[in-house]
Amino acid sequence: MSDHAVRQEPGRTGRLAPAWDRILGWTPELRQAVRTLVSVFLSDLVAQALHLREPYWALITAVIVTQARISSTLEAGRDQIIGTLVGALAGAAGIALWLAGLPKVPVFAVLLVPLALLAAFKPNLRLAGVTLVVVFLFPAQGGAFSRPVDRVLAILVGAVVSLAVSYLVFRTRARQLAFKAASDMLATVDATQAAVLTRRVAMDEVERLNDSSNDALRALVAAITEANRERFAVVERHDPLMERLVPMLRRLQSDVLFVARALGETAATDGPPPSLAEVSTAVSAAFRSLQAALDGEAQSRGPGAGRLVFEARALSGRLDRLGDEAGPLARFTLQMLSRDVADVAAALMPEPAERHAAAGAGTVGAASG
Repeated sequence: MSDHAVRQEPGRTGRLAPAWDRILGWTPELRQAVRTLVSVFLSDLVAQALHLREPYWALITAVIVTQARISSTLEAGRDQIIGTLVGALAGAAGIALWLAGLPKVPVFAVLLVPLALLAAFKPNLRLAGVTLVVVFLFPAQGGAFSRPVDRVLAILVGAVVSLAVSYLVFRTRARQLAFKAASDMLATVDATQAAVLTRRVAMDEVERLNDSSNDALRALVAAITEANRERFAVVERHDPLMERLVPMLRRLQSDVLFVARALGETAATDGPPPSLAEVSTAVSAAFRSLQAALDGEAQSRGPGAGRLVFEARALSGRLDRLGDEAGPLARFTLQMLSRDVADVAAALMPEPAERHAAAGAGTVGAASG
């Protein structure tokens, strides 16, 4: 099967295929709206099945907790549960003191002070104060301690249902997001090397371009973190290639910065020598091949790195013909970049048989060229 052959996904056969494709094409905002509605509906069903006296707290929790990312849903659910538990415990203590004969308002004021301080230092736990107000000041149906227990159960229902919905309904597909972020970062690194090797560039502009690479790198790290949360496992175990993306791309980013600094110290005032424009073209060809390999991996087609192996060899050959026209320091840093591109190509070819075939294809291509 070629690298561009797309696997047929389950559920997309026959008459359902057009409808399924339209659903997959929904915007993230529409997907999030559907997740929230499903969370609210299921939370109400579970709360009613448990005969909670105040089921609406489960619905409120579902609206708050259901986020676009699983990691965000986990954090929001954790904050809701911790804040509710703290407020419920404080409310139960207040109820006990009030039943013992202490006046209600002073007891409430004393309990509210530490919760206000907690909200000031930990704004994500401000629900503790709200819970104290609800369970202590509002009359409860049933026993005196029924409201704290009922409120905690409702929050747990809303948080658990929201987390389940986040996993099962329109999951964010963090793996695809990770490889897309890696491809975006590579594009910014490519733009940096193209500027550095074809014209004289001030280091301020290089740093600005590098900041764009860092933004894409942060998006990649966030996507990998999301993938860890999605699978309840360490990415290195079930997807080692994705785990290697960050160090591989950081090396390429650093190599380009080294090249920029080397040329900044040695290049003439009129800019880099014209021969480096051809080197930049070879680097761009390798980077585009790497982007195509990452896009193939994102679509579960496999990396398809045979072209990248060929382009890495072509880049190495172009540097061999460069000589010392750009200076020994610039040539050394470019050779570092070339070696790292070759290492990335090798990392994307995990099977020895595939590596041998790709190497053979690269040799044939070089001979024909």
